[in-house]
Amino acid sequence: MLPPDQDIDDRTPIWDYLQVFWMDTDPEILFPRVVDKCAASKYSLDELKQIFWNEVEPAVGFNMWSIAGEWAGFDVEWLVQRILKKSRFGKPLPNVYLRPQARNWWKRLAGSIEAKRDSLSREDH
Repeated sequence: MLPPDQDIDDRTPIWDYLQVFWMDTDPEILFPRVVDKCAASKYSLDELKQIFWNEVEPAVGFNMWSIAGEWAGFDVEWLVQRILKKSRFGKPLPNVYLRPQARNWWKRLAGSIEAKRDSLSREDH
């Protein structure tokens, strides 16, 4: 996978959808759309995991601890710049057990992406 600064056009929609898991709102509302966007992307499940934990989480994870956190999603241009600044690209994943809410969402998201991709591949045959 290319570094984030060399793959901005393809990464941006993924970043924008994944940020919902750190907003001050229920991600359930957008969950099916996030699954569809991720499943249709060029990224493997492992790459999406890296993007979730090493790009989006370092950029917007602070929002989970904010008293009056952002709920509608950060401006995409701001998000891109923040991710490029805070990215942990190429580094080991953080200790996800210290982030139980995000860990639970990732586990559910990963399973749903796999199921969606399996469903799409069966339709192609």
